[in-house]
Amino acid sequence: MEPRTFDTPDGLELALRIPAGSIRIRTEETGETRLDLKGERDEDDFLISLDDVGARRRRLTVEYRKRGIGFGWGSGDVQVELTVPTGAQVGVETGSADLEVSGPIGSLDVKSGSGDCRFGSVDGDVAVKTASGDVVGDTVTGRLTATTASGDARVRSVEGALVGHSASGDFAIGAAGSARITTASGDVEIGAVRSGDTTIRSVSGDVEVGIPRGTRVYLDLASTSGSTVSDLDMSGDGGDAGAHLELHVSTVSGDIRVVRAAAEA
Repeated sequence: MEPRTFDTPDGLELALRIPAGSIRIRTEETGETRLDLKGERDEDDFLISLDDVGARRRRLTVEYRKRGIGFGWGSGDVQVELTVPTGAQVGVETGSADLEVSGPIGSLDVKSGSGDCRFGSVDGDVAVKTASGDVVGDTVTGRLTATTASGDARVRSVEGALVGHSASGDFAIGAAGSARITTASGDVEIGAVRSGDTTIRSVSGDVEVGIPRGTRVYLDLASTSGSTVSDLDMSGDGGDAGAHLELHVSTVSGDIRVVRAAAEA
């Protein structure tokens, strides 16, 4: 199929529904959106539409709609490559396609079966729901919600709240404003939690949380058979001027460790 260009001078909402293959999105300081669909596909297999959604903002929908016999999509992968304006709002639904976003976007909403999700900078909220796909990201200015069965989540920084649910997937977060995480056997590691109320629950997963120096912290740590260790100096570090944090961690057999966060988590 020939590449197509769309006029999107005042922002873009992107809605992709691709069953399998790969999705590559790159941002530029541009008023256009360029779409390139690769592979042996007929153009009639896709629904492609550009709609106005108010204030000259536009929504581009790309959906692979050819169905196989009995159930599901037709066989084979679809390769999607897009160049979109910086700050675009991105929504993706896929069965097993891997998603990679390069450059800053405004928000990200992903529903996936087994595809991995990789992103750079998001100046807003991120919501990812996946079965076995991994979530790998750089920075989230807003809230991060990650729900997985066995997929891991690794993100460098979340300025807002982190909400995570997993069965066996691990969470490795460099820093978060606050966190509320539950896992069955997945491990949880947060390099630094800044302030507010953080609650982490796990059955057999290990938990490690870093506390920045100067933070006033209340610790509520409990494990049935795992070890519980705090490396903090509880001599009053933080004073009245420090940020306030309440940390609640409980496990059944998982170990719990609270450490002093590095200067840069």
